[in-house]
Formats: sequence, structure tokens, C-alpha cells
Amino acid sequence: MGTSISNIERDGETRTFAAHGHAVLGTAGGLTLLKGTFEPGWRWSTDVAPLAGTTSCQVRHLGYVISGSMTVQMDDGTSSTISAGELFDLPAGHDAWVIGNEPCVMVDYSAEATRYATRGTTAQADDPYMTLVRKGYAAFNAGDIETLKTVLSHDVVQHVPGQSKVAGGYKGIDAVLGYYGALLELTGGTFRVDLLNVFGDGMGHVTSVHQTTATINGTTRVTRGGILFTFLGERATDLLELREDLAGDDAFFA
Repeated sequence: MGTSISNIERDGETRTFAAHGHAVLGTAGGLTLLKGTFEPGWRWSTDVAPLAGTTSCQVRHLGYVISGSMTVQMDDGTSSTISAGELFDLPAGHDAWVIGNEPCVMVDYSAEATRYATRGTTAQADDPYMTLVRKGYAAFNAGDIETLKTVLSHDVVQHVPGQSKVAGGYKGIDAVLGYYGALLELTGGTFRVDLLNVFGDGMGHVTSVHQTTATINGTTRVTRGGILFTFLGERATDLLELREDLAGDDAFFA
């Protein structure tokens, strides 16, 4: 694979807001990046909604604030402010507006950024099994065992690759939940898995892509992987874990 380089300002696609700024979409090989310049007075509901044709922003954002500040209000009414130097993972379904007299400049590398400030930016439709996978990930991070029990079948099997102390096959819901408990115990409760994307065939097979973060003895590891889910009815019966760096995971959980 050769090196791929592009200049986002020269080679990128500029998308001008109704007023108060613009965004530029650039691509270099496997990286696509959206750089947004949001001028004072910018608000999604007035500057981008006319372009998107939706009542709130239906794009998930993963990015970094270079300068300025912005308040984000979710559809449920909760709000937060992101400012220069901060990373963010912003779910779909929100309004947002610039704070103060300084432009807010940020970059967004989410796959969904390609749809920002364009028509047809409604959230991508999940099949029922993809929805269940999202529900399961949210329940895991919340420590919601009762919800996990509604996603996993009684005789579920989870296959964990490698040679570490947590590797192996876990058969039955109690064994699988015990595995999740072991991950939390080994990492002092720091183990977290953030869902990045899901892909489905509409027939009970779903592949997830996620990022895990955990700390053991003062060492923090961030890596990526995924799970191939097989569903029967509305319950997952088989979970096959896939790892980006299996040897590194084995060393971390040795």
C-alpha cells in the first residue's frame, strides 16, 4: 500500500452553511476527515437544518476541537459544552451552537461525517439484530445485567481468542456474564467497550467494530476489535470475538 497525501483545503469538498461558516471534507487513502469552521452566531438548526432536511442533526461525530467552544443539546434536552483541546463522541440527534465571539474550529473523523450538511442525513436504518447489538453494548457499559439477559440466549456461547487468562469458550449465559465480570475485576472496573459501527445482513448475522479501553497496574491499553453475532429469534446465540492486536491483548491480560 502506497502513501496517500492530500491537502484538505486544496483538494477537499467545501460545504457552505446557510450562514456563519463552512465545512471541508478531505480524503487520503483510508482516512476521511471533516474540518468545520463554525463562525459566531452559527447554530445547527438555522445553518445546517435547511441543508440536511431534518429537525436535528442525525450524524454521529467523533472528533477534536481546535479552537473556540460549542454547546450541544441532545434531543432529550440534556446539554454539554465542548471547547478547544477536547475530544468528543457525539451521538446523533442534537442541536448545537457556537459560544462567544471566536469561531469554533473542529475536525471530525467519523464515517458518518461524509453525510454532514447534505440532503438525506437521516440516521442509517438498523435491522432488528443491529438494534439489539447496540442495546447490548450500551447495557455492558452501564453494568445493566438485566438488559444483557434480554439480549443473550440462555445457551449463548462466546468465543474469546488468544492465550491469556480470559481466553477460551464461555458456554451459557452465566459463564458469559462471568467473563464480563472477570474483565472488570482484572481492570479495576476500568474496562469499557465503545461501539464504532455495526453491519448486518438482515438475517440474524451482525458484525460490530468497537474500541476497548482498560487500565491494569497503571498501564492503559486502547485497541480495536469486533464481534460476529449470530441471532436466533431475538436472542444472540453465538459471539465470536475478533481482535486487531491479539498478541498485545494476550500480553495485557497475561
